[in-house]
Amino acid sequence: MQRRISLIPQPQQLTAADGDLDLRLLSAIAADPELHALGWLLSDQLNRGTGLRLPVVQGTAEGPAGGRVLRLALAGERPADFTTAAEAYRLDVAPDGVDLTAAHPAGIARGIATLRQLLPADSLREAPAAEPVVPLVSIVDEPRLRWRGVMLDVARHFQPKDFVLKMIDRAWLHRLNVVHLHLTDDQGWRFEVPTRPRLTEIGSWRAATKIGHARSDDGYEPTPHGGFFSVSDLREIASYARERHVMIVPEINLPGHARAVLAAYPELGAGQDKPVCPTFGVFEEVLEPTQAALDFALEAYTAIGEVFDGPFVHIGGDEVPMTQWESSPVARALMEREGMADVHGVQAWFTRVFCEHLAAMGKRVIGWDEILDGGAPPEAAVQVWRTQAYVEKALEAGHEVLVSPQTHVYFDHYESDDPREPLRIHGLTPIEKVAAWDPAPPGIDESRILGVQAQLWSEYLPNPRDVEYAAFPRLAVLAEVAWTNVAVREADPVLERLPAHLERLHAMGIGYRPLEGPKPWQEGGTGRYHRFDWEFTEPEAA
Repeated sequence: MQRRISLIPQPQQLTAADGDLDLRLLSAIAADPELHALGWLLSDQLNRGTGLRLPVVQGTAEGPAGGRVLRLALAGERPADFTTAAEAYRLDVAPDGVDLTAAHPAGIARGIATLRQLLPADSLREAPAAEPVVPLVSIVDEPRLRWRGVMLDVARHFQPKDFVLKMIDRAWLHRLNVVHLHLTDDQGWRFEVPTRPRLTEIGSWRAATKIGHARSDDGYEPTPHGGFFSVSDLREIASYARERHVMIVPEINLPGHARAVLAAYPELGAGQDKPVCPTFGVFEEVLEPTQAALDFALEAYTAIGEVFDGPFVHIGGDEVPMTQWESSPVARALMEREGMADVHGVQAWFTRVFCEHLAAMGKRVIGWDEILDGGAPPEAAVQVWRTQAYVEKALEAGHEVLVSPQTHVYFDHYESDDPREPLRIHGLTPIEKVAAWDPAPPGIDESRILGVQAQLWSEYLPNPRDVEYAAFPRLAVLAEVAWTNVAVREADPVLERLPAHLERLHAMGIGYRPLEGPKPWQEGGTGRYHRFDWEFTEPEAA
């Protein structure tokens, strides 16, 4: 009997037949030579969750003794990297075996993610707990948008390497293709630059952390907090993501949000001698527009760009106060020398030099939408975080746009208006709001929309447990918004498939938020995680 197939994100075309295929009847994974690494990755996943171990053999083989196989094959003209065509695939599960074909290895990686969801939910556990049985089905699939990402803020609260690897796996399962690492901020510098040891000796930890909300009067917890990724850690993260065809986008946020940098190297600012910031918000300390500060920034971008081989490096550029530059003789001299109309030109100067340097490394810059304010090179991509109106502003300025408005994809906002919800920065982003959103509505040139991305800012997400509650299941729903065409989404609403998907999240050990609200141990309570509401007004586009 045909059973309901519930996948998230929903494929563009899915045709189910009666019956199932027991993968134990197969003799091997037959893979083209270029796909052997993915074949063994799939073999490992099957073995972990079901106990089935299929060897990987050459794609032309029929398997031992001519048996049935799970075939991974490349077919057709190879599309360019980082295109929707590169992630297209066809998956056929029939009584005589499984065929997964694509024109690019990235498409095979997406098809494997779908195949893993076709297995019982318990197959996603870390030890054999399910039978390796999948329904008979034919799927033809391709993503709607090129960039489908999630940002993990490891700066405000450091998140350990093993959790980063888990988030890469979870992105892969949901056919997301980008994990953006926010590596630097006022509250900590989170990666090793061997030529700048004070960044990790001083800039990677703070002596205390604000209790409760930054606007509250709850005081400070005088316990040191910190951590950083070594160069070897970063290389491991890069390799782990590359195996799954997930792109890591590293972010070094400059010239603002620089308190951790200036705690380590105060000479790069205006002479302030302040420690790594123990609380959250926007602070006046920025890099001075000196050659020394510029050399430092380019050194840091070089270090991170050499580890991660993806085409994008994020330069940040958000919330840069102009107060320090308005009174700075160094900034005033630069403005006169460069003929700048106002102090916004100072940030544009940093942005331009960052872009030129990274372009020489074969990288493309992406920055938050404030880089528009003083003008940004046309080749820079813009990540819009304020409102949808800035999408139009960025498009009018000739940029490609990553759509990330805080109104819909900032998952550090409250999940509901339930007073039991744990502490968040502000806002309200229930799962229904995410499910109903269209990031590229009619009237927007979809060809210039890079894609969408969720943000997990960690001011109030101090550990992996809190990140998981904020992320899931909203991130699963956003994966569908990014992948699946609107007509397909409307025909089979994601919220109707979500209860079955929660079984997968549970099997993976993810501490997700239940649809009915937080469990008692997930509630904010009356202590440091208590809900704190204040009046918040969304910014208007300039």
